Amino acid sequence: MNLKRIAVLSLASLALTACMTVGNKFDPSAVDSMRPGVTTIQDAETALGKPASSSAVVNGGTLLQWIYTQGSVVGASSAHVAVLFDKDGKMVRVTHRSQM
Repeated sequence: MNLKRIAVLSLASLALTACMTVGNKFDPSAVDSMRPGVTTIQDAETALGKPASSSAVVNGGTLLQWIYTQGSVVGASSAHVAVLFDKDGKMVRVTHRSQM
């Protein structure tokens, strides 16, 4: 086997075992300790990290979303949490939660 072929096979092996990550990993179970009317945006960011997105909603509220996906040839994991806050920055409710 020549050196060029060994190099190509080595690179192909690395590519197949590499993983891809999108977003910042967070602990979705941290949402369990969050309470409507009590938890603030700052509290949520402390518990979950910086959100992946922030959207203004009707009545001056804010929808924050935390999204994380990691995949490789051997498997994948992901989590998505969306939390609605009122105009004063207090939690209203969790609007979406999934984990795989």
